[in-house]
Parts: sequence; structure tokens; C-alpha cells
Amino acid sequence: MQRKGLALAWVALVVGLGGLSPQVRALSWAERAGKRNSTEISAQDARQKNAEEQPDRRNKICMRIIRPARKNVDWDTDPTAIPYLLYQFNKRTQLPVHVEPKGLDVSSDELFKHTLVYLTAHVAWNFNDKEAENMARFLKRGGTLLLDDCYNRGSPFATCVRPEVSKLIPGADSAVVLDSDPKVADVFKMTYQNITPGSRPLTGSYWQYFDLDGRPAVFFSPNDDGCAWEVSTPPTASNPIGEGIGHGGDNRARENSYQLTANWLLFVYTH
Repeated sequence: MQRKGLALAWVALVVGLGGLSPQVRALSWAERAGKRNSTEISAQDARQKNAEEQPDRRNKICMRIIRPARKNVDWDTDPTAIPYLLYQFNKRTQLPVHVEPKGLDVSSDELFKHTLVYLTAHVAWNFNDKEAENMARFLKRGGTLLLDDCYNRGSPFATCVRPEVSKLIPGADSAVVLDSDPKVADVFKMTYQNITPGSRPLTGSYWQYFDLDGRPAVFFSPNDDGCAWEVSTPPTASNPIGEGIGHGGDNRARENSYQLTANWLLFVYTH
């Protein structure tokens, strides 16, 4: 009876295999098991899936550029500025960075995935009601905003700073970033010592900040620092910070700007 039972089981197995395709029948039992637990997708599906995956920003320094809803604001005028600033920061500190060049809609929940956001332009700008509401919550939760006047000589952008910041921090007033101010003194000594924010010969203007609950939450540079960060050629052995464009100054001035911003980035992420 035992032999008969084994024979019947063998017949059942053979019959069962007969219903499978020749390709599957040729596979070993282990390969067949693995195939049953797998899902095949096309190359196009794989690319789409990869595009939809969220980038890994964990434990990485990042600064997202804001794309305001207001029309005709040239927010992307310096496209290489943030990528090369973060490149320089990584080289100087060995800390990992995440570069996301796509403009950020601050009326969306995407804003709250970031610690630091940046806005620059040559022209007047403003936050609409939803943008202002989200930005106010973002700052209240510990986020930081950097505003950078791309014109460098006082402009419609600069005149918008105080009224727009007042939407986010009612009653806030600006203060100059000085090493004698205990709230921002560490900006001057995080990595490089005594690098003074701003004070370019052209304007004599210093960085400013707006306080929220005892924390510098919004910074304003009237000096177009983004133009000092950007490059027109990649760094080379003979020119490690690349060739500058715009009115960012010579390499010595640009080096000072990289040092200042490296200090400031560390300050933002640690205070």
C-alpha cells in the first residue's frame, strides 16, 4: 500500500507539471518557488518607480530654493548657486549633502520635509495667503528661511523683505548679524574664525536676522551671496572653486563667501 501511495503521488505530480509551460517545467523546484514569489516589471516601469521614490534626505545638509506662486519672480536666476555651495560645504566639512534643484512650492506639505529654504530674485515678491500660512508654521516648528537680494544694490526684492517677514513673524524687527550678539555669535566660529557676514565694499551692508521666540528664524543678505556661490565652469586642480560669474567678485571674495556660508549652515543645523 505504501508503494501504491507513492506511485499515485508521482502520477499526480507528473499530471500537475503537465499543466505548466515548457519554460516553467524546465525550472528546478527552487527556481519555480522563487518565480512564484517575484513580480516582473518592464524597464519603463522600473524607471517610473525609481522616479516616484522619495529621495533620502536623512542626516544630510540641504537647502531648497523656493518657487513662489507670484508670476514673473526670477527665483531660478542662479541655477548653479546652491549645488556648488553644497559641493563646497561637503568638501570643507566632510558632512553629507542633498541637492534638490527643483523649485519648492511652499504652499505644499513638501515644505515641512526641510530644515532650510532659500529665496532670491531681482524683483518684487510676496507670499500669498497659503504660502504665508505654511511658512509661518514652518518657522514656528524650527525651520529657517534665507532671503538673498540678487540685485546687490538695494532693489524691489529688498523692499519686500520687511513687510513679507511681518506676515510670518508679526511685529518682528531685524538685527545685524554681529559676533557681539549672543544669538548669532557662533556663526563667526563654527568652522572658520571671524568670517564677517556681508560688508562688501560695494554696499557696506551686513547680513540681518529676524528673531522668533528667541531664535534667529529668518536671515536676509542684501549682498547677493548666491551670485558668489555660482560657477560657470566646474572646479579644476588649478581653480578649485571654479570660475565665478555675475558680480560675485574674484576668488578671494568668493572664498570668503563660501567660508561664511559654511559657518552659517552649521549654525542653522545645530542651533
